[in-house]
Amino acid sequence: ARDRQNTAVPDGSAVVERLWAKDPTLWSVDEDKHDSIEKRLGWLAAPAWLGDHIDELRKRVNKIRALNWQRVVLLGMGGSSLAPAVLAQIAATGSTSTRFEVLDSTHPDTVRRVTTHEDRANTLFLVSSKSGTTLEVMALWSYLDGLFRTDASAPNEPSRNFVAITDAGTPLEVLARERGFLDCFVNPPDVGGRFSALTYFGMVPAALLGFDLNQLLESVERQALSCQARTTETNNALLFGWSMGAYAAQGRNNLTLLLSPEIEPLGVWIEQLLAESTGKEGRGIIPIVNEPLQPLELYGKDRVFVAILAKKDDALMARCGDLESAGFPVLRLMTEDTKEIGGEFFRWEFATAVAGVAVGINPFDEPDVQRNKDTTALFLAGKKVPGQTALTPCIREGGLSLIGEPRQFQGLTRVAEGLSHLFKTTRPGDYIAILVWLDENEALHSQLESCRVHIREALGVPVTLGFGPRYLHSTGQLHKGGSSAGVFLQLTGAAREDIVIPGHDYSFEELHGAQADADLAVLSDLGRRVARGNLGQNPAQGLIEFSSVLEVALLS
Repeated sequence: ARDRQNTAVPDGSAVVERLWAKDPTLWSVDEDKHDSIEKRLGWLAAPAWLGDHIDELRKRVNKIRALNWQRVVLLGMGGSSLAPAVLAQIAATGSTSTRFEVLDSTHPDTVRRVTTHEDRANTLFLVSSKSGTTLEVMALWSYLDGLFRTDASAPNEPSRNFVAITDAGTPLEVLARERGFLDCFVNPPDVGGRFSALTYFGMVPAALLGFDLNQLLESVERQALSCQARTTETNNALLFGWSMGAYAAQGRNNLTLLLSPEIEPLGVWIEQLLAESTGKEGRGIIPIVNEPLQPLELYGKDRVFVAILAKKDDALMARCGDLESAGFPVLRLMTEDTKEIGGEFFRWEFATAVAGVAVGINPFDEPDVQRNKDTTALFLAGKKVPGQTALTPCIREGGLSLIGEPRQFQGLTRVAEGLSHLFKTTRPGDYIAILVWLDENEALHSQLESCRVHIREALGVPVTLGFGPRYLHSTGQLHKGGSSAGVFLQLTGAAREDIVIPGHDYSFEELHGAQADADLAVLSDLGRRVARGNLGQNPAQGLIEFSSVLEVALLS
């Protein structure tokens, strides 16, 4: 990369040695934090752990597969869902016949579409939660358990359709044992959620998807061996990790991922790993994923590019050359093909740990994530919370409304005026995050990507796109704990029909709404620049209207 002399590791040998020795002082001098850091470093032993458990894993999964499931659906959030989602997308390009879906939403329309299925009796549901108490996951299990118990066509033993993946001693493990789940996979306790791709959280889905586990293990072992090298010439994870952190410290904190098509699914997993690990204490690396290419002159000086290239991707290689010629730092990684996905998981975990050293933060905690969870609980209980005034409708126009702090839009009468006011706060070095609380589908994605392009071209800053509640377990930590560079536009709308959750005092629409409200309130209470666009009773039509209003706002 250009300017590498400004991002060189002061003592790469010492960093590697201390990291492998699990030395917590690499990330914090605060002795009170050392114990919690040490308890999150078990991912370094993932190659050995996987090697020890691979035969047992294969046997247990083969017993599960022998029941001839027509479909597999994983219920998970964040660290328990993103690695499986990557693996499922990669498997979909191969010869696998397994229909594998990830359900990581509480939107009633999404929940109904995935669970109301003619093959439900022949569907295996993976209930995946490290804590065993994840709000969304346990609500989804409760709903499905109720469906099976009232469905005359379902098997006599409804728990036969469930497999748990969790840590030892969690409420989910207890539930799985008591209810007689088909199986319960218990993970090593010293691996944090977003670093858990190479534990049962990622490997059970990998086995069910038909990945060659031995081949996957070999790729992990090769990468782990590379990560033991003491110099950046032979340890590219060390080079990348330190460079990403050092560039961020210099103001180039918008890290743009350029991925060859074969490896493109990895982007959303890297996004969580970097954002949740480094976005705290007013600092952080801001990952920009799945961004359409744009003219070089539209990129700001806050950009650094990371390219993961397949060997024959001449187009992306040429793009990297153009970016370097224009003066942008470009870090390149070569990958053989998707058979190396296990190694990529380990390489990026190692690089992220090194980036934490360079940025000067602890990459193994998520101090601001719990705040959103606590605020959600308060909303569900009907209690007033800090930042609640941000939920006040400020501008109504047709079926649309703009919601935020009343003083933010005082005197404005048009939604376009309000959006224009929000966007005019954008400065060089900022980014805009579109936070979507709608039923996720292909048509919606297409419209939102169009909005994303329009905003980026008009304002000249990176624009990210995330769906709630998924992003709460991914970039949500960065939004709240990172720098104040974010400008947030939340989009909400009504569901077609609500769903009751057995055993709970709230429905899925109420849960989904409380999560969105909590995120808006917390962002507002932190002084972030944020507003909500409510698309009304018909969100599909509302988004069309909103897109037109957005274009007007960007021209004013």
